Amino acid sequence: MPDIHQYGRGDNIAGDKVMGDKIGTQINHSQDLAQAARDIKNLLDQLSQDFDSTTPAGQAQIGAKVIEAMEKDPTLKARVVNALKEGGTTLIVEAVQHPAVKPVVAMVKGFIDA
Repeated sequence: MPDIHQYGRGDNIAGDKVMGDKIGTQINHSQDLAQAARDIKNLLDQLSQDFDSTTPAGQAQIGAKVIEAMEKDPTLKARVVNALKEGGTTLIVEAVQHPAVKPVVAMVKGFIDA
């Protein structure tokens, strides 16, 4: 078993010193992810009133409208981009729980990567 030396404040976990700033960063990211998930869910719920979120055609229309909304709202775009970078698509899909979220997130990810 390797020796673990702990110097100063914080706890060593697998050789990484965990300090308050790391914990604060993790909390901030989770709040950003939660806000992005709420924003996406609200937008999908709103668009589902106009388009059928259970059909591929409706999901494509919803995805196009989400991208339009992101282009018009830089804050929304930044929040969604950061959420996808920090949490990945799986976390967003699980957090949003909407029939159109998987194809919409895939479209948004493609839009971001382009």
